[in-house]
Amino acid sequence: MLAPGNDHLNFIKVESVEPTDAAPAVRLTGKIGFDENHTQRVASPIDGRATKILVELGQKVHPGQALVELTSPQVSSLQAEAQKSLQDMDIASKGLERAQKLKLDGAISEKEAAQAEADYHKAKSDTARAQAQLKSLGVSPSDPTVSAALSAQIGGTIVERNTLVGQEVRADSAQPLFTISNLDVVWVLVDVYEQDLGLVQQGANVKLHVPAYPGETFDGKVEHIGDVVDPNSRTVKLRCTVPNPAAKLKPEMFATVELAEAAGKKVVMLPSSAILTDSESTQVIVAGDDHVYRKRVVTVGPERDGRVRILDGLKQGEKVVTLGAIFLKRDIESD
Repeated sequence: MLAPGNDHLNFIKVESVEPTDAAPAVRLTGKIGFDENHTQRVASPIDGRATKILVELGQKVHPGQALVELTSPQVSSLQAEAQKSLQDMDIASKGLERAQKLKLDGAISEKEAAQAEADYHKAKSDTARAQAQLKSLGVSPSDPTVSAALSAQIGGTIVERNTLVGQEVRADSAQPLFTISNLDVVWVLVDVYEQDLGLVQQGANVKLHVPAYPGETFDGKVEHIGDVVDPNSRTVKLRCTVPNPAAKLKPEMFATVELAEAAGKKVVMLPSSAILTDSESTQVIVAGDDHVYRKRVVTVGPERDGRVRILDGLKQGEKVVTLGAIFLKRDIESD
């Protein structure tokens, strides 16, 4: 309690907590990333050695374009496996044809005929797998070689390269040899407080600002709202897609994202001067009757234009010190 004549009372202003209409937008910070739907991280399916790098960092590539040439003894093994699978399929095909004729003549049982059909389908599957492996390496099944090439599966820009000529390449490496991404569209990942989820709708428009272009706005949309709340930050991941035809937006850039709010939504906003912070919590000073003031821990959102969104900790009708709270900080106790 502060005495009525306390000098600090001359420097404070008290306001009643009243929800107001939502501001035009909520500003949140986010980070630009790759559009993972149009990104390929190129790995090698075989062990070998890089003999020739065919693309450069920053180069645009098209689907099917060769990226790197490898030498590997596994290539000849795959070719031998493909040849064997072709032979096995030919034998299984003839065996199935013979079994079907014998079945019609009643010379073999249903079980024997079914086994012949199963052998054929297995040989056919093995052949398709072997052919697909060789195709992914740009290798012919019939021309003996120890060389192979890895190719791009999508069109885009080489944004990462982790291999050199002569470097050993392993199939079990966690690091991709190349990363290709189509940068015409980028993702922006944002943390949204769970209390703000009612303000966000999938498909809603957003506006993006980055420090590199202070006077420019980039338009995007909310593509996905996360399904899980982070237990530590009490936030949900929001993913926005933003067209990037001029390639101005770079992955790993920090950005400010404005989210259009739902019409009619009521929020509590206080002047920034009402907020007290320390190493442990964020507080405001609540004014009671007879000059009783107490500190109250609150949860706040981002600051905008000198005002802070109060997410939790205050009720409608309570009175809060909005000016001069710093003068009272040491003289009063917490709730």
